Amino acid sequence: MDAMRFASLATLFALGNEHLVQIAPYASERVIPAGRRLLLTGRFADELVLIAAGRGGVRCAGEQVARLGPGDVFGELGGERPPYATATVTAQTDLRLVVFSARAMKELRADAPEAADALVAACALDPAERALPRPAPVLKLVRPAA
Repeated sequence: MDAMRFASLATLFALGNEHLVQIAPYASERVIPAGRRLLLTGRFADELVLIAAGRGGVRCAGEQVARLGPGDVFGELGGERPPYATATVTAQTDLRLVVFSARAMKELRADAPEAADALVAACALDPAERALPRPAPVLKLVRPAA
């Protein structure tokens, strides 16, 4: 995945440029069309999945238990495991996902263990705790008083 696009993910704002450059090659992008369901006990269970864009809902035993959106993380490799054993994520809109497979995470840990730890730590943060990018300073032209 392109490092610049990767750096724009809200989930990863806490990471430094060096870590982002190390991590980006291990990520892949997937687009899930609206209405499609993902079983958290299936293919996505062994992955770390970050939502880059779109909305989804999590259902367990027929009940909606959570809503997901940009910046949310799911999958077995995510920092926090859900309190339910099996669940389904349904894409309410098209979802653009950034995915780290179990194999990619294993390779990342072997090649750049510090970057892998930083990724998992950033994904475990509550969205309200993530550092947001600071806007660039705005310079104003001030007319001197006469």
